[in-house]
Amino acid sequence: MAIRRKSLDSYAGLKNLAARDDSVLAEKISHLIIWYSLQKRDLSDEDKNHLDSSLVECYRRYGITFDNASIVNEDGSFKEMPIIPDWYAVLNEKPETKHLAVVLARYVTGSAAAMGQRNNVDLNNKYIVLDTSGMPDDLLLPGIFWATDVANDLIMDAGSELSALIADELWSLVGANSNPLAAGFVQEMVKTIRGLGGIAVTSTQGMQDLFGLDGGKYGKGILDSSRIKLVMQMEEQEARLIQGVLNLSEDEVRQITRFRRGEGLLCIGYNHVPIAFYATEREYNAITTSSTDLRRRKSGGGE
Repeated sequence: MAIRRKSLDSYAGLKNLAARDDSVLAEKISHLIIWYSLQKRDLSDEDKNHLDSSLVECYRRYGITFDNASIVNEDGSFKEMPIIPDWYAVLNEKPETKHLAVVLARYVTGSAAAMGQRNNVDLNNKYIVLDTSGMPDDLLLPGIFWATDVANDLIMDAGSELSALIADELWSLVGANSNPLAAGFVQEMVKTIRGLGGIAVTSTQGMQDLFGLDGGKYGKGILDSSRIKLVMQMEEQEARLIQGVLNLSEDEVRQITRFRRGEGLLCIGYNHVPIAFYATEREYNAITTSSTDLRRRKSGGGE
């Protein structure tokens, strides 16, 4: 629930202009409602209004309002922010919102309580890894959204510093198990990162997943926003999914289905070039996930 940005105008620093005064709190509340909606999918308009009001009240108790100046102390540092137990308490105060507090109970008294507390993660590092691989399946989607939201804040607040987002599971937020709110957030984020001169790298092992929501509208949007595409070996059915999006010929579709490990089709606009990657022995040993190689290494069979 921490607010990590003092302005929503990511372009102001590049243009040496005064930033717009759009409410940072309003955006944070909208992102929290998206995060919540990934766990309770049947939210009514009334529920969303209740969530909105409860969050306004939650931040108000910490002295934070829609005035951007209210999120910082006199020395410019961020104020202490609410945590999920605070939101949980506000929702439990009224009979009409108690049913909405149930979703948050797991982060307060349940198995995910550690995720509901404050943390001491240093976000000033030049290289930050947000690892969601240990999360339970039913928390993975909101966990990936949380990680993406953190990354989005850091990149948008980087000013003139060039940034790169390398996301392995970002496709899940635009796939069939997501919703249009989360997918729209991701699509807009990728476009904005490019507009700031940054890099957004997304990957997926299943194109059907990427095109699983609203007829592939959001997956196509992300591909359209990506200047460089690298297509590696696919089954024919998946290759057909992207044939029209990437303007692939029949020969290229067949080629994709026959690629071996390390081979791919590099697509930049209408230019399509088959390429192959060759790793040095040192690189291979550093990145391999081959169980055979790892067992041999563990048994002393060489690096």
